[in-house]
Amino acid sequence: MRRSHTVPIELFASLANGPYESEPYEAGWASEAIAFVYVREVAGPDPRLELRAQGSADGQRWVDLGAAFPPQTAPGGALLRLTHFGNWLRLVGAVSGGPSSGPAAIVDIYWVFKE
Repeated sequence: MRRSHTVPIELFASLANGPYESEPYEAGWASEAIAFVYVREVAGPDPRLELRAQGSADGQRWVDLGAAFPPQTAPGGALLRLTHFGNWLRLVGAVSGGPSSGPAAIVDIYWVFKE
């Protein structure tokens, strides 16, 4: 039987316009990782959340893994599957098109790891 572990990274997180990076998570023991993003609400004239996966050997220096979510512009969910990612993982990107003050999006973000 395979083992799995689910990690909530953000719950009801209010993301304003600007850059975003999640907390890093050490997952070198896993053979696969799935990132889930659930957009609960969006606000503003043209809200847009763009996220991509990064990996690291030491949790300090990061490289893009070449995997990215499609731009999220409305409530709903998306996932990103990863294998061969090294030891540490995080999501980075940006929020744009939201109101000048307040959140552009309210999101939940999870990692699910399987061995």
